[in-house]
Amino acid sequence: MLQIKLDDTDLKILEILQKDSKRSIASIAKEVGKGISTVHDRIKTLQNDGIIKGFTAIVSPQTVGRETLAFILVTIRYRVPGQKTVLSQREFCQEIAVHPFVQSVHVLSGEYDVLLKVRTKNIEEMNHFIVDFLRELPAVDKTLTMFAMDSYLDSLVLRDLSL
Repeated sequence: MLQIKLDDTDLKILEILQKDSKRSIASIAKEVGKGISTVHDRIKTLQNDGIIKGFTAIVSPQTVGRETLAFILVTIRYRVPGQKTVLSQREFCQEIAVHPFVQSVHVLSGEYDVLLKVRTKNIEEMNHFIVDFLRELPAVDKTLTMFAMDSYLDSLVLRDLSL
């Protein structure tokens, strides 16, 4: 993928929007010292170029009953019993990514093939997810689950983009 060169104004706009995507264009324009139409055009360009992927609300897991956080390492079977085709990590990731408890899915190098970030309401619900759903998938060979005891940073913000 081609890396797009961002100037100081673009970087400042991104910094502001990552802190508060509900900020008005007028207030952003004032802070960056540019006109409203210039800032509007820059934001549209950042969206069109795929730099800004979208705007979303970040929900507090604790307030909606999803306080149990686990990271699950998965080893997949590339040859699933009863299937003639070879399974790819990407196919497995696309299949597992639709589950409502799964927050992120990453293809890995090394001993494990996939890393899942999963949030459930409690340990029992996590147990059902792992034992009754995940391990029942024919592609899953083994799993290793690590529960987060406490979180100090859980962010989607990309900091210091000018570096």
